[in-house]
Amino acid sequence: MQVAVFHPGTQHSWQTALALQQLDRLAWYATSIFYDPARFPYRLERYVPAPLARRMHAEFRRFSHPGLDPSRVRTTGLAEWFERIAARAGLSGLAKRIDRYGNRRFGRSLAAAIGSDDRFALWGYSSSSLDAFELAKRHGRRCILDRTNGDFGIYNDRMHAVREAYPDWFLPKERAVSDAKIAAERREYELADAILVGSPFAAETLRSAVPGPALDAKLRVLNYCFDEALFAGVAPPAPVSRTGPVRFLFLGLAIPRKGIHHVLEAVSRIPRSQASLTIVGELGVPEAAFTPYADRVDYRRTVARADVPAIMAAHDVLLLPSYFEGAGIVLYEALAAGCALIQSRNCALAVTPDTGILLDSVSTDALHAAMMTAIDARDRLDHWRSQAQTEAGGYSFGQYRANIAQLLEDLGI
Repeated sequence: MQVAVFHPGTQHSWQTALALQQLDRLAWYATSIFYDPARFPYRLERYVPAPLARRMHAEFRRFSHPGLDPSRVRTTGLAEWFERIAARAGLSGLAKRIDRYGNRRFGRSLAAAIGSDDRFALWGYSSSSLDAFELAKRHGRRCILDRTNGDFGIYNDRMHAVREAYPDWFLPKERAVSDAKIAAERREYELADAILVGSPFAAETLRSAVPGPALDAKLRVLNYCFDEALFAGVAPPAPVSRTGPVRFLFLGLAIPRKGIHHVLEAVSRIPRSQASLTIVGELGVPEAAFTPYADRVDYRRTVARADVPAIMAAHDVLLLPSYFEGAGIVLYEALAAGCALIQSRNCALAVTPDTGILLDSVSTDALHAAMMTAIDARDRLDHWRSQAQTEAGGYSFGQYRANIAQLLEDLGI
């Protein structure tokens, strides 16, 4: 049986679709953003002034996936672009409303295909599959839910203490997930025939939220992967400087959930001569909280995917002291670029004793101690980095594709 993949944004859905395409199991891939220079809005870059065209192309190429067959890709609506524009403008409330509207509209746009006589299963993603799965069940279709984070009811419980301890670090949109959203996502659990998560940590949060054999029978851990083609040109890491600062990197959404406050507090305790810090990604904390640390940071806003390997390869250690993570593809990417890892247990367990440090707790003290280990033991740091690319092989696209093939066989799809 073929499988249809749908996601109103991107995340790793394009990799899922590509793996299915290479297995000759892809019915179609529906998304809102897929770079095709011949389609609107992407063709606008041909007609605008050169400076704006360069900026547009840099944004567009974040969604360039040349391996996918365009004839199997269906794009629907512009809500995702409007959401991104609102978010970049700091209009978080408007961005959330557009996101909810866009997800509902996207789900409804699939109705004709779901109601057709074509035989296929559906592979959807958390927070955007409810309407499609409701309809799919009425038509007797199998449904696979790719849950890209842990359960948000458990998130609210675990983050409450963090919000109490660090209230000045939270933007209003980061304070809690609504009961309505949690209820809708748990309904997705009910409708799904299989629920995929990217780490044992995420699986455990779902088991805690909905205990019992019904959910447990559906639940499977499917490791994500990094983009091998994107990282193919990264050279093996050279030895780190014995006298200069160790180059630390935080890449992704810089919010309290991911421990960005601990990253900033920890680096502020270390002399500039021993450590530098680069943050790449959207800064999701109040300006007043970030400002005291701004002079210790090389801050870069979100960059094109194509630029990520070179940025990672120019650093020594990736930091991810997250409280709550679905997996963390950034961890696999960092390994592929030859970075050592310092990470928490609350995400995919990508780090090994040969590639870095697994934090005993999520705290500034624990992170600072781990960073100082990397600084003081540079031979060990060289070893971690020398082993990183070998370890990344376990998270290759080829391995992900093989895991999907096995999953479909196990599910009888």
